[in-house]
Amino acid sequence: MVELGLLKKIDVLSGLTDRDLEDFGRHLTPVHLDKGYCLFYRNDQSSGLYFLSKGSLQIIIDNEANKEIIVYTIVQGDIVGEMTLFDNSARSATVVALEECRLYKIRNSKFIELMSVYPAIAINLSRILVDRLHAANDMIERLGMMDGGQRVAHYLKALIIREGKLENAWYCLSKKPTYRHISQRLGVSEKTVYRTVQSMLKEGNIDIKGRKLMVKQGFLDSIH
Repeated sequence: MVELGLLKKIDVLSGLTDRDLEDFGRHLTPVHLDKGYCLFYRNDQSSGLYFLSKGSLQIIIDNEANKEIIVYTIVQGDIVGEMTLFDNSARSATVVALEECRLYKIRNSKFIELMSVYPAIAINLSRILVDRLHAANDMIERLGMMDGGQRVAHYLKALIIREGKLENAWYCLSKKPTYRHISQRLGVSEKTVYRTVQSMLKEGNIDIKGRKLMVKQGFLDSIH
């Protein structure tokens, strides 16, 4: 049985009574995800949706040019996997754990059934979907206005957060990406990537030791 206190922190379940939450909790299956692991990949077949009770997740998509775009971050209390709720279609994005995560999974068909029993869930879900659509549109608009250097900085931040480890105020990545890899992912020239990295090195915001990439925590936090 899922703890009642955890269910009360899930946004889409707000407005339900304790008895309602206890009934809902009987249909949940616990899921554990370590940092850097994927909950699911884009084009995976949908088998249910998830509620995040601990940790944070990153939603990532690839556009037509195979450029990686970070859509938004899922935090404690959020729902994930809702886009395939009604048609059981393939996943539209990849979801990666930014840290150790604890989730609860429910089958799509059971969630739809419970929405008819508890209308508050449907109302909450509609609000969440609208909020996420606005957030995604804002993100895409910001990306369109970024120059090549800014896009490189945001890509490195996403990569470090997803795969790096914090050591003495520096985020460390054991295997740094090549200039060509970054160039291909972002659709910018290798020269732009090189100049951006060299500028970061000169300013002391990053350090490279062999294949290891280190990024200063304060610099990473300043990238918005």
